[in-house]
Formats: sequence, C-alpha cells, structure tokens
Amino acid sequence: MATVLSNNSVISSITRFGLYEPFDLQIARNQIGGHDHLDLSGYSAAVGSSAFGPLWEGLTSSGGNYPFPTTAGVIVVVSDSASDTAVTMLISGLNSAYEPITESVALNGTTIVTTTQSFWRINKVVTTAGNAVGNVTFTRGATVIAKVNAGIGQTQMAVYTVPAGYTFYLTYFQADGNTTTTSGAYMNTRLRTTLRPSDVVLISGQTTYLTNLQLPYGVPVEIEEKTDFEFQFLGSGGAGARQNCYAGGYIIKNSGPL
Repeated sequence: MATVLSNNSVISSITRFGLYEPFDLQIARNQIGGHDHLDLSGYSAAVGSSAFGPLWEGLTSSGGNYPFPTTAGVIVVVSDSASDTAVTMLISGLNSAYEPITESVALNGTTIVTTTQSFWRINKVVTTAGNAVGNVTFTRGATVIAKVNAGIGQTQMAVYTVPAGYTFYLTYFQADGNTTTTSGAYMNTRLRTTLRPSDVVLISGQTTYLTNLQLPYGVPVEIEEKTDFEFQFLGSGGAGARQNCYAGGYIIKNSGPL
C-alpha cells in the first residue's frame, strides 16, 4: 500500500515494517491507490417548515431541492464587494462525462469572471489565496449553484455528485440544531439521491431529532457513480433557523489499476 510519486520515490505505509498505522490515516496520507476520503459539511440559517431542502448557502425557508444543472457550461463568478481583487478560489467539480475537473479563479471584485472550462457539477469551492470580505456567488446560466459567504472561505454544502468510475461509501453522519426538549420543535432529516441518467429519485434514512443526531454506519451506505445526493432538512413544530451537518466516508475507484 504505497503511492509512487513522479520522482519515482515511494512513500511507504508503516505497516510494511510490521507496525500499525490506521487505515483512515493511510487514506488521508494518499497512501492507498484508488481510495480517497470525502468530508461534507453543510450549514444553513434558513431551514424552514414548508418543504425539505439541503443545507447549503442557497437554501431559503421555503426549502426545495438543490438546483442541479441539466447541462454543462461555464461558471460565472462574482463578489458583492469591490475589495475582493486579490482572492483566488479553487472550483472542484465534474465535466459532462462526470470526470473530476478543477479550475482556479481570481476574483475581480464586483466584475464578473468566467471559467474557461465547462462544469456539469460543482462539488466544492475553497479559497487558496487571500480572504474575501464579500459574498461570492457561482452561477450557471441564471441559477446560483454555489456560494462562499464572507469570512467563511469555502462552500458549506451538504450536496455532492459521485464521479464516474467511483463509488462513495458513507460511514458517518451527524446533524446539530438549535431545538430544545422544551420547545416542542424538532427537525426532520433524510438522504435524497438521484440516479443518473435514469433520474430515479430515492429517499432513505428519514428520521427526526432534537438538538443532535449521530449515525455511525456499521456497514457503509453505498452510493453509485454519477449519483447526485443531498442531505435534506425540514423543521416541524416551529423548528428551523440554524442547522449544520457533517457526513464522511470513502471514495473508491471501481476497477482498473489503482
């Protein structure tokens, strides 16, 4: 279990010397071919009680599914602060073949910047240089599909699309909210998956909780390649406002050389 680098040197796992090193740590160190870890963190201060919706910056109290684009295209990027001219952000997503692509974008304040590549999906955006003081939006056509709020530095999206040739194995889920045992309010959560290209929608793991929910999966939940999935929330009994969630697991290559 080792990764061969471009200079032909090999970083060895400590297990090759008869010692113990956790499997998770080896994956985090990129020592196991064809394996990677995925950590999703979603947050919203606008969870309502009208309809289920995923935790991301575009969620409103009216809820609603995440607006996955139906075609690939360039992404329009802009900040709402003219001061954001020394900030670079890395967009990680997929092209129309569901293959991973990335592109760095240098902000130009309130003047729009357009990617050179066509994105089918955005899975994450993270700041790599500078610190934006404004809210930065990422638009496909007329629809905002990602946003980095001021002072956060990266997207907070409980939304993801599995790349072609890979499977995601969900091993952990946690949600936290501001409901209490005396308020009479509670939260509902569920996992919504959309299989592509069939567009079959599956709902699983629907449950309720008060302030905290933890789900360590004894057997990982398998999510196939090209599947869009989102962790959705709905308030009941007046519940809403601030909610966050964390989900983690492994992205593993399906076949071929590791």
